Amino acid sequence: MRDVKRVKDRFGVTVNDVVVALCAGVLRRFLLKRGQLPHKPLVATVPVSVCGKSDRPGRNQTTWMFCRVESQISDPAERIRAVAAGNRAAKEHTAALGPTLLHDWTQFGGPTMFGAAMRLLPRIPINRSAFNLILSNVPGPRNQLYFLGCRVAAMYLFGPVIGDAGLNITVMSLNGELGIGLIGCPDLLPDLWGMADAFPDALKELLECADTAGGGSYTPQM
Repeated sequence: MRDVKRVKDRFGVTVNDVVVALCAGVLRRFLLKRGQLPHKPLVATVPVSVCGKSDRPGRNQTTWMFCRVESQISDPAERIRAVAAGNRAAKEHTAALGPTLLHDWTQFGGPTMFGAAMRLLPRIPINRSAFNLILSNVPGPRNQLYFLGCRVAAMYLFGPVIGDAGLNITVMSLNGELGIGLIGCPDLLPDLWGMADAFPDALKELLECADTAGGGSYTPQM
């Protein structure tokens, strides 16, 4: 986390921007090695808490934000600025939709409609998914945790794999460290160790890259 905050302060972005840029660097290395790096940005769907903003009942008060994972950009400084600009735009879009849109939608549809939809979806040919992966950055507890009297040294969360998105990356902070959990569909990503091993080098790249923009803003290319 100390190194992540160094990158955050250097580029004037958020911790979440650094996490997304870090994952973009990891995915770039992983896909380049396999000759599968796309020329367009990957798209991640990000769960966002709307607790305190929603008047709907229930405990799972979340919505979803779509952000660009700019793994196609080779320069790490340009990449993190593009990620930050994309995240700002995504937050504006999510705010415009409102915090209760997903809840309203599910209440309108009801269990019968969604049960039928879930049975039909596997039989409908879809050529392109709306997103490539699920990416979640969860602020961890501020106090030291214990389990049966033992000090908890690290936490690695695991989220779901949904639809055609064969990868879930969930990041959680604890005691000044980041725990990164990777879950992949074995048919699409049979071996995730190459991705896991790329995180230290991707973070080092962000720490050592030359910032040619000099703190200026970045406008993403559509």
